[in-house]
Amino acid sequence: MVIVAAAFITVIHHASGNDAELVERKAPDYPSWLTRHPVGTPCDSWANCERHLCCARMTERDGNKCYERNSTVGARCSTNRWPRGSKILSFIGGCPCKKGLRCKMNKQLGYGTCVYRTNTTAPQRKV
Repeated sequence: MVIVAAAFITVIHHASGNDAELVERKAPDYPSWLTRHPVGTPCDSWANCERHLCCARMTERDGNKCYERNSTVGARCSTNRWPRGSKILSFIGGCPCKKGLRCKMNKQLGYGTCVYRTNTTAPQRKV
């Protein structure tokens, strides 16, 4: 039962796309001796970009480029991978948010905005 619950939590965690650590991990399919590129450089996956960057395109017609991850509340962000349904960490509509923030997606627009990550398990204190 515990194993099933742990597997379910892991699937939910990875499906949310809001995990900052996910994008900052070492790419298993990208040799460490290959060069990582700076902001504005074309990319195929996040592994092509410097560690603090992400690989994204703003629209379907744009090419992928390395972008800064968003650290400002209200900044444009995205958790939608490109190509859609792909396991490659390349995003459309912008980069995911940095640690401490999450991307609140607007499905109609196809991108979202960074908001503070809230702890829903902590009890609320009365004032």
